[in-house]
Amino acid sequence: MSPLLRPRPALAVGAALVLAAASLALPYLPVYDPWAWLVWGRELAHGGLETTGGPSWKPLPVLVDAPLSLLGGAAPRAWLLVARAGWICAPLLAGLLAARLSGEGTGRWRWVAAAIAAGSVALTADSFTPPLRQFTGGLSEPLLVALVLGAIWAALDERPGWVLGLGTAAALLRPECWPFLALWAYFASRGRPRLRAAAILVAILVPVAWFVPDVLGAGNPLEGGETARAGGIEPLDGLAVVGRALAAPLAASWIGLVLLLWRDAFGNAWSAKAPRGDRTLAVLLLGAGAWILLVALMAVAGFAGLPRFLAPATAVVAVCGSVGIARAAQKNRPLVLALLVIALVGFTWRVSQLPGDLNVVQRQTHSVNDLFDLVEATGKAPLLACQNRARMTRVREQTALAWKLEEPISTVPIHRKPRHGVALSTQPLPHGDVIAQVGPWRATVLPCPTDYGHQPSPASPPTSERATPTPPKAGP
Repeated sequence: MSPLLRPRPALAVGAALVLAAASLALPYLPVYDPWAWLVWGRELAHGGLETTGGPSWKPLPVLVDAPLSLLGGAAPRAWLLVARAGWICAPLLAGLLAARLSGEGTGRWRWVAAAIAAGSVALTADSFTPPLRQFTGGLSEPLLVALVLGAIWAALDERPGWVLGLGTAAALLRPECWPFLALWAYFASRGRPRLRAAAILVAILVPVAWFVPDVLGAGNPLEGGETARAGGIEPLDGLAVVGRALAAPLAASWIGLVLLLWRDAFGNAWSAKAPRGDRTLAVLLLGAGAWILLVALMAVAGFAGLPRFLAPATAVVAVCGSVGIARAAQKNRPLVLALLVIALVGFTWRVSQLPGDLNVVQRQTHSVNDLFDLVEATGKAPLLACQNRARMTRVREQTALAWKLEEPISTVPIHRKPRHGVALSTQPLPHGDVIAQVGPWRATVLPCPTDYGHQPSPASPPTSERATPTPPKAGP
């Protein structure tokens, strides 16, 4: 193959960084979870950490945001650069993997497979947090997909150091990565003492990064897990999670996967005579199925089985399904042309949803901007005059307000019907005096009791992974 046509992931990463930097010209802001990571990163950089409020803890974003916090007001944009680069990398890497695994024997059809895989990942179906919202808001799951696909590419290149590094970064984003990383490290480190030592170090550091911060910041190593399980989203059965996994990729990807399994059967995928590509595809599909099963079991245990938690598995399905389409084109071109029509219809339908998603993004951005303007108009001291807390009636902007006030998230507790202190709301509150208003946001002064010891305890704020109120068809 001509070197110019050879898939190059390094070029994909470079292009993603350039496009992500260009996207910073857009006016959109982070969403609930990224604001919390920015708050915690700032606290970590200043030698303190409080994780009792906000979403469940995630180590990697906070470790990235800690040095970024030194940029001051530019830190949110810096995080968006990182997260959006991951979002752009994910479909690019999916396309490159599909082209590589299709094999040079499929000719130009491998690039058709690349386009289908990339489109399926970029436009993955997610009724809770659409892809556009993940991109504009700086959520971490697209970055997770890019890390997982990058680790798969490194494994194909037999570069175990890169696999361990990328896999560790992924394991610091989602706990579902842990068993996969451990299993790979066990087999890959045999006969490699240096890799074994590094894997043992990772096995120590990953749990430390997940549990020790909650010990220091909340006094409970399981605070993150308890936060993620506390109410908000109704518990799911395993079939509901499987249904979300089925809906995420394009329908053409699933049909291509059926063709791949029917044509190659994978019956001899584990034999010594099986082509390496078939063994790789079999391993990837087994891994994707195990990931979906793991998310389903966690949902049954009370964790949120949100579609974006399935993203690495459904991205692998998109890649393998696209490989099936490219290989089928060698023997049944009319069927593949019909599949391309199905893929085009799927693309068109999902693209048609983007204007509605963009409207939601714009409304939420305006809401945060108005809230920030309200803080500027009122001043920090009046808002925190009662018990050093500003009561919030809405969850979505809670962590953004904490960032703006330069205070811990617990400083802005959620009260659906506040009775004391200064309350920030988008609806009029009875028995209070409005001291400032910007857009729909009001700062309302309510009585501040002198007996702080008998203050009503604030309601535990739900997280974006559990109970963030969302408009129809969208939300974090």
